[in-house]
Amino acid sequence: MKNLILLLFISSITACSDDDFLKSDFEMQRNDKTVEIPPEGLKLKYKHGLIDQQFFYNTNGFVDSIYNYHSWGSSFAHKYIYNNLNQIVEVRYHEIVAQKPEFNKKDITFYNYNSVNQITSAVTYDKDNVAIEYLTYTYNKDGSLFDADKRVINGNLVQDALRKYEFDSFRNPPYNLYPKAYRIINYINKNNVIKTESTYGSDVHINIHTLKYNTENYIIEEDISNMGLDTDDHRQFTYH
Repeated sequence: MKNLILLLFISSITACSDDDFLKSDFEMQRNDKTVEIPPEGLKLKYKHGLIDQQFFYNTNGFVDSIYNYHSWGSSFAHKYIYNNLNQIVEVRYHEIVAQKPEFNKKDITFYNYNSVNQITSAVTYDKDNVAIEYLTYTYNKDGSLFDADKRVINGNLVQDALRKYEFDSFRNPPYNLYPKAYRIINYINKNNVIKTESTYGSDVHINIHTLKYNTENYIIEEDISNMGLDTDDHRQFTYH
């Protein structure tokens, strides 16, 4: 039964766009750019934690869709649409709230790119085709996203407004899922967090991330210290 629900759920987000969206200018890209290929390495198959995730892949090697199931009964999914350069030009989102279906949600986000493969803007429409969010993006000279409250070094977000992070030297599994431009705007780290230091006024709170790796140095288990109840403090990973 759960597999049937999963197939119906993925089908629903695949079918939630109409022809007007498919003809959007957000898919109109030049044909003389280099087609991006995925980073080498293992691909996530399942991630188990407070929210279980299952990953499906496009023939281009990047992620096609992600199905998420919360232990409380809610589920949500993302479907990624690519152009012929393997740029993500559309993300379809569908959320089902089992206990309160009136809060079920569908929306679609379109992405626009500049000539150097950076995402410059994104617009999101709800299920009624009403624009509900418009974002623009600017970049630092090193290609990282400009945000005065965030600092990125070597592909890792090392500091934001409230936290500092330390990293290991091994590949963060989600890094292999997405094209570069999408990784940048979503701050998807290249390596794995091993320490989080949060500052609230004069209070400093430290979380230690204890990681276990497989023989290829991909994490298979993560435990995070000093987390509150009902939080995602223990995770397990399996790969293709």
